[in-house]
Amino acid sequence: MIIVTGGAGFIGSNLIRALNRRGENNILLVDNLLDGRKMHNIADLNIADYLDKSAFIERVDTAAFWKGVRAVFHQGACSATTEWNGQYVMGN
Repeated sequence: MIIVTGGAGFIGSNLIRALNRRGENNILLVDNLLDGRKMHNIADLNIADYLDKSAFIERVDTAAFWKGVRAVFHQGACSATTEWNGQYVMGN
């Protein structure tokens, strides 16, 4: 499995699209889709599963979660270069 955090954003969704073109579809998309604004980015993607960011953070510390993971593309982060809240930056 390949994990793409921030997979519903512009870069993450295009990364998944490129992986799909290479025949990869065992992909776990991780993102926050609570408001639905990014749904159009992922409508045509071929993924194995989706996890909300909070569910991913809960599971990431378990060894069993990582069994079978081949790669992680971390595209989910705070992109604001002016963000001063260190706790927010570290959590994102």
